[in-house]
Amino acid sequence: MEIFENKVALVTGAGAGIGKALAMMLARQKAIVIASGRNTLNVQETVDQIKHEGHQAFARELDVTVEENVKHCLDDIVSTYGKLDYIFNNAGVSIAGEMRDLTIDDYRKVIDVNLMGLLYGTYYAYKIMIQQGFGHIVNMSSLAGLIPFPAKSPYATTKHAIVGLTSTLRHEAAALGVKVTVACPGLVNTDIWAKTPVKNIHHEKAVQYVNENLLTRILKKQMSDPFEAARLILKGTARNKPVIVFPLHARLTWWIYRLLPPALTPFGQKMIREFRKFRK
Repeated sequence: MEIFENKVALVTGAGAGIGKALAMMLARQKAIVIASGRNTLNVQETVDQIKHEGHQAFARELDVTVEENVKHCLDDIVSTYGKLDYIFNNAGVSIAGEMRDLTIDDYRKVIDVNLMGLLYGTYYAYKIMIQQGFGHIVNMSSLAGLIPFPAKSPYATTKHAIVGLTSTLRHEAAALGVKVTVACPGLVNTDIWAKTPVKNIHHEKAVQYVNENLLTRILKKQMSDPFEAARLILKGTARNKPVIVFPLHARLTWWIYRLLPPALTPFGQKMIREFRKFRK
C-alpha cells in the first residue's frame, strides 16, 4: 500500500504481538517507523529485524502510563521528522478474574496502560495533527470492547471506553483534517494468553484455562496470526474505516450482539461456569 510510503508512524507496544507485526509491515511498505515500548530489548529486536530486511525503523523506550513521556516522544518525532502521519496506540495489558477476586489496583494497572496510555497518545497526537491539518490516529480496542467478556472486566472496561473515545473523536476530527479509527480484533494468536495474570486461581490451572477453555478450543483454528491482524488493520486504516472488526467470527459475534444482545447470554454464562471450575 503506497499510502504508507515515507509516512512517519509511531507504534506503541511494538516489542511483540500485533504491535511488532504492525511496525514490521509498515516498514515493509516504506514507512518511517518509530517502534516504542517499555521493554527496550524487545523493541530493539523488532527494529533490528526491520533493518535486517533493508527498511528503516527507530527504537524508542516509552512507558505510555507516564503522560510527559508520551508528550515528549511525540514532540521529538515532530522535531526530528517535521510531521506525524500515523500513531498506532497499541500498547495493552490484561488481568483476568471475577470482580469479587480483583482489587481496585488490578483495575488501575489495566486502566493506566490500556486507557490512560492510549488517551495520552491520542490527545497529544491529535494536537499535533490539528496543527498540521492531517494525520491518522489508530486506536487498538478488541472484540471485548464491543461485547461482554466475563472474567476479564478490567480489560473489557478499557476496551469499551476506547471504542467510545475513538468513535466520538472521529466526528470531532473529520472537519479538521484528522482521521480516527478503532481496531477491534477477535482472537489473535499472541502471547497475551500466557502473560495474563489470573486472580484467585492456581497458576497451573490458570494456564490450563487460558489455553484450553471452551472459547479457545472452539475458535483455535480461527485465531488470526499477528501479521494477518496487522495486514487487516493497515488495510482498514488505508480505507479510513471507522471500526475495523476481524476475523469473521468476531464480525458475526458483534452483529449478533447488536441485533439481539440476549443471544450471547448463554455463551457468557458458559464461559463463567468454565472459569469457576478453576477458582480457589
